[in-house]
Amino acid sequence: MKHLIMGTAGHIDHGKTALVKALTNIECDTHSEEKKRGITIHLGFAHMALPDGGNLGIVDVPGHKDFIHTMVGGASGIDFVLLTVAADSGIMPQTREHIRIMNILKIKKGIIAITKSDLADEEIIELVKEDVAEFVKESFLENAPVITVSAKTGAGIEELKKLIFKTVERIENRPEKGVFRMFVDRIFSVSGFGTVVTGSVLSGCVKTGDTVYLIPGKGDELRVRRIEKHGAEVNASVAGDRCSINIAGLEKSAFRRGMVISDRLLRETSMADGILDVFDETAKLKVWSDVIFYAGTYEHQARVHLLDRDSVKSGESALVQIHLSEPCVLKPGDRFVIRNTSGDMTLGGGEIIDVSPLHHKRRKAKIISDVEKLANGSVAEKIAVHIGKFNRAVSTYELGFMLNISDDEINDLVSRKLPNEIVRFETKDGFILHTKSGMDNVRKGILKAIADFKKKNPLASRGANFDEIRGFLKFEKNSPDEEILRQVLNNLTEKEKLKEKEKTWTLANDMTEFDAKTVSNINDISKYTLDCGMQVPLMSQMLEMAQKMKITEKALKQILHHLTVTGVLYRISEEYVHKDVVDGCRNKLVDYLSTHNEGITVAQFRDLVGGNRKMCLLLISQYDSEKITVREGDYRFLNPKFEGVK
Repeated sequence: MKHLIMGTAGHIDHGKTALVKALTNIECDTHSEEKKRGITIHLGFAHMALPDGGNLGIVDVPGHKDFIHTMVGGASGIDFVLLTVAADSGIMPQTREHIRIMNILKIKKGIIAITKSDLADEEIIELVKEDVAEFVKESFLENAPVITVSAKTGAGIEELKKLIFKTVERIENRPEKGVFRMFVDRIFSVSGFGTVVTGSVLSGCVKTGDTVYLIPGKGDELRVRRIEKHGAEVNASVAGDRCSINIAGLEKSAFRRGMVISDRLLRETSMADGILDVFDETAKLKVWSDVIFYAGTYEHQARVHLLDRDSVKSGESALVQIHLSEPCVLKPGDRFVIRNTSGDMTLGGGEIIDVSPLHHKRRKAKIISDVEKLANGSVAEKIAVHIGKFNRAVSTYELGFMLNISDDEINDLVSRKLPNEIVRFETKDGFILHTKSGMDNVRKGILKAIADFKKKNPLASRGANFDEIRGFLKFEKNSPDEEILRQVLNNLTEKEKLKEKEKTWTLANDMTEFDAKTVSNINDISKYTLDCGMQVPLMSQMLEMAQKMKITEKALKQILHHLTVTGVLYRISEEYVHKDVVDGCRNKLVDYLSTHNEGITVAQFRDLVGGNRKMCLLLISQYDSEKITVREGDYRFLNPKFEGVK
């Protein structure tokens, strides 16, 4: 069954709305102002039955020059066009403008209807046909069928229907896979149902009960309560449908034209790169130009920055960066239109090629080369450009979010052959990608991290652990960089560049072995802190002891650091306490609090463990930091989440 949308096009009063009514018996001009003025102002919607049992959606657009912005919004989701040219008028200004916009939007097929045939004789009609044939040369309508009709008398209407059916047969449905995306073109409330939004489904599929998102927005999860297509309730709507969606979770006031309904959170942007084609004969854009930007039903002021030239005029193309005054939801491949700031002239339009570009302040050769690759390069080249923006490892999820495409689409892209400078790793959560130069920097960083650890811990009997290396490299926890770090550590170990022991790493040439004197000094300092018992070991006394043992102050600090990182000592508020003291008092405290729900004060804890006040304050602060105890006023209580000493 076909899921397609036909749009009308043509100058004002060339019979678009009347022709739709003749085809469908549906009146598209439903607003009182439209009826009063006799012109279409808003988008109109209708449908007609197809031979396969389906329905063709129809969008009727305004023909008046003042409502071109509305016309663009309606035309953005159509699959083919029905161009109307009145037999008593011929080609007119908005005929030309509409066709140019259709060309920009890459509409591929259409039908040309010479309307109001009852108002012209055969000779005039033939002249109009000749003018139309000349006009559509080298456009997508060059080989389109031409038919003469009259909505008033019914002449040619049945033949037009047959032409429409044949055109529908030649057009493939849009893919139903991928991200569900629909630009909102109407918003209203229905008593007993709530807020309803309508639009043309650009891609994907939505079902009753699905979770959707309104973007740009706060990211709230919304629920699809009901879906209607051509006035009838359906369980699902797919790409190529006109549909209305009753959404639970937001008020009508939260919606506006130009927003997008999607089945996942998409990246909104205020900046996009694109290819711009200029067609207005009087237009000449300079390096920076103010315009009105249209994409789908989005319409806002924007600034266009030319990247590969200093100016562009009619018949020319340019690579551009578009700076939007309000965020928009776009994806590569979307079509856009630009008009002058007064909104009375369509300057041109083109294709979005990057929805997450870097800010191109200067038009450097490297920037232009990358943008050209995104415009005309292979899939592999485009992926490489996007990965290069991160300057770090990137997951397929991040890459998909950057491009506003689905997980399946991005996995399909990155599973293909990639350029030599891109390295790909497969994980349980998908692919992770990095540049070769980035991987080299990770390798060098790991070696520096381990050397730095050794320099700061010369007496350590172990190497740097994973978190210490990650911290040195400033990699975020649970990031793609962390996964790359694991891969490179394993690789360096397999190649015997590193040695691994108890989940720590040392350089392969690290031959650290303590001499007997150093071992004796370490043991003596450890014994001294243990012998202090419930008295805080004083640094002044340790320095005196070290001096007698001919241990320098620097060496003493290295020994204390070594004992701390190996777990023999706890460092609490710049003081060192032996682990046996900390662990023993912890066990006593837990046993006490397990049977005393009224809690314990510092004074009571001091009596419990037999220590002085300074030692007890240090110990209590340690247990608070371990989340074993919680403080309420002067009392400590056992943390309800505490599950015992490990």
